[in-house]
Amino acid sequence: MGQERFSRQVILPQLGREGQEKLRLARVLVAGCGALGSHTTVALLRAGVGKLILVDRDLVEESNLHRVAAFTAEDVGRPKAEALAARLRGIWPEANLEARVIHLGPREAEELIPQVNLVVDGLDNLESRYTVNDACIKHEVPWIYTAVLATYGMTMPILPGQGPCLRCLFPNPPPPGALPTCATAGILGPVPQALAAWQAAAAIQLLVGAPALTPGELLYLDLWSRKASTIQVARASGCPACVEKRWEFLDRPSRTATLCGEVVQILPRQKGRVDLTELVRRLSKLGKAELRGGVVVAEVEGASFTVFPDGRALIKGVQDPDRAQALYDQYIAR
Repeated sequence: MGQERFSRQVILPQLGREGQEKLRLARVLVAGCGALGSHTTVALLRAGVGKLILVDRDLVEESNLHRVAAFTAEDVGRPKAEALAARLRGIWPEANLEARVIHLGPREAEELIPQVNLVVDGLDNLESRYTVNDACIKHEVPWIYTAVLATYGMTMPILPGQGPCLRCLFPNPPPPGALPTCATAGILGPVPQALAAWQAAAAIQLLVGAPALTPGELLYLDLWSRKASTIQVARASGCPACVEKRWEFLDRPSRTATLCGEVVQILPRQKGRVDLTELVRRLSKLGKAELRGGVVVAEVEGASFTVFPDGRALIKGVQDPDRAQALYDQYIAR
C-alpha cells in the first residue's frame, strides 16, 4: 500500500497512521451493490479498507445508470457485484476484493458475516435487512443501516450490545405492498451518494474505533428540502433480536418454490391483505398491470406476475428463484 495514496488522510488527527493501519486490516461486507452500496464501497476503497466482500444477486440495468457512478452503459446486463469489482480494480489494482453473485439469505449471512469486522447496507428490501440484523447481532458484528427513497434517506449505526438494533426501530415487517420502492416512488440521483457518504464516514469511524459515534443515532436527510435531523432510537425492552436473542429471520424457511411450467411461487413474509387497486396503480407506471378475476396480472422487466390478495405471487419468465424473489421484493413488497 503506497504511503502517498493516503497521505492526506493520515495527517487527520482523527486517524493518523494508527487509524490507517486499522483500515488496512479491516474486512467489510457490502450487502448490495446498487447505487447506495457502490458509492459506499468506492469511498471505503479510496480510504484504504483492506478487504471488501461485495454481495449482490442482481444485474446492472439501464435504469441504474442515472444514480450509480461506478457503472457505465457497458455494464448493463452484468452482475452488479462483478461490475463493481471491475471498476474498483481500475481505481486500485491491488485491492483485495471478493465479488459474490448470490442472494444474501440466512445461510449466506451466517457464512459471510462472521468473517468481517463490519457490514454496510446497500440493500433494497427490509427482509434482507432483518436477516443481516439477526446475523450481526448473533455474531456481534456491527453494521450500518442505510436506506434511500425519492428525495430522502436515513442511516443508523447498529452496535451489538451497545444500543438498539433494526428491530427496535422497525419491530415487524410491513404487510405486502405497504411500502413504496424506488421503482414506484422514484429516486433523486444524488440521494444515494449523499447517504453513502454518511455511511462511509460512520464505517471509517467504527473501523478505527472513534468514540464520537453514538449507537442508535438515526440521521434523516432530505436533499430536496435541504433538511436534516437526528433522533435517538431507544433499545426496545422486548426486542426479539437484541434483547431476547431470537433469530427469526435466520430460522425462516425459504419463501420460494418452483412449480411445474417454470413458475416460481413467492410467499409473503407475513399474513396480510394486499390493496390490489393500489398495486395496479403502482405497477402500471412500469408496465402492463390490471385487476383480473380478483388478482393482479402484470408484466414488469420481462416477467409475468400474478399477485393474490393474500400477497402470494406466481412469477413466470424467471427460472432463478432468487431472481424471482428479488423482483417480488422490489415491486410487490419491499
